Amino acid sequence: MPVNYPQIEISLADYASKEKDNQALLLAQKEQLWRMLSEPELELDAMREKISRAETLLRNLYCAKPVEEQLLTHKALPALPKAYTLIAADGSQIVPNRHRPVQFCVLNIGVIKVQRGSGLAPEISVFSRLLEHERLLTAEGHLVGDEDVSLYRDLEERQVLLEAAVPQGDPIITLTDGPLDVYENVTTRKERQELQNTVRTIHQQIEARGVLSAGYIDKPGSELISRMLSVLHTPDAELAAYDDTKREIRGISDAELLEGLLGAGERSAVFEAVTKGDSKGSLKVHFFYLNASGAEQRNLARVEFPAWVSGNPRLVDMLHSVIYHEAMVLDTHPYPYALHRAHELAVITMPEHEQVEAMLVRELEKAGARVGRRSNKDWNKGLTRA
Repeated sequence: MPVNYPQIEISLADYASKEKDNQALLLAQKEQLWRMLSEPELELDAMREKISRAETLLRNLYCAKPVEEQLLTHKALPALPKAYTLIAADGSQIVPNRHRPVQFCVLNIGVIKVQRGSGLAPEISVFSRLLEHERLLTAEGHLVGDEDVSLYRDLEERQVLLEAAVPQGDPIITLTDGPLDVYENVTTRKERQELQNTVRTIHQQIEARGVLSAGYIDKPGSELISRMLSVLHTPDAELAAYDDTKREIRGISDAELLEGLLGAGERSAVFEAVTKGDSKGSLKVHFFYLNASGAEQRNLARVEFPAWVSGNPRLVDMLHSVIYHEAMVLDTHPYPYALHRAHELAVITMPEHEQVEAMLVRELEKAGARVGRRSNKDWNKGLTRA
């Protein structure tokens, strides 16, 4: 049966009324935040010093920190380089499912390499990997789940980009969807250390080649700048006891805060992403917000990149220009076209899932290994889908 729409309709008016009230409250809070941003109490150096002090004093901290540019910077779109190479990767996965006759995991990475200015057609490729049998179970003996497999996929994307980013003269940019770093939860200190070492090694190798790596976050919901302002307005004597869960203004994303500042194609100031504690990553990441839209639109995205890039304004300009123009290929719904194509390449369909499963079943039977059965629950759901 379909959704019982009349029952839903009963609650619609009340829901809309409460949402209208909530939007009015958020608008007032946004105006307060904007005043804090546009009328800072401290000079830039003092802001950086205070955030650095908070890093030292606090066990957990997740906020922005100014780098070199003033908070209300809105940088115009630079010229597009005549020649560069953009390599984008995106992944999908098959997660082990106890209801299926065989438990397995597949990582599928789509890659597109575009050599602008060369006249060559884009190169596309797909890298598919059956996860090693010994990695199917956690330390507690449970099947790995969505979060674990997403971590494996993210690492695989970065490894594939490392292999593809071979310098050939023109500047190279690698691009992934989402944050540049990996912030997945892990259960042990050893696992965290191994993860951080892997991510750090990959990015060190990419940096050694002079390759720019970037992460693109569409419709970002983070409040890094809001958190920064909250820390900056905390009295020095109370800084050691700062608790972000008690922050007075929340629910205003950086994108909402900056949408009135950035014109089409403009970027914000560059900030450092401060991550300390449970959310600590492996890299020192910088970022800016980009209005990837036409003249009358607001479509703010966050662009993340390694901190070393900020030391060269020409490289920041190149990221700014290349990613904006790449996003505008999709015009009315801007999003980097190369990432969109990489996603299309990576998607695993249900028939493909079943084909891989059938291949595994045949190989297990050939080896004389036992093949499980599909659960009745999954079987009956399959009948419903059909």
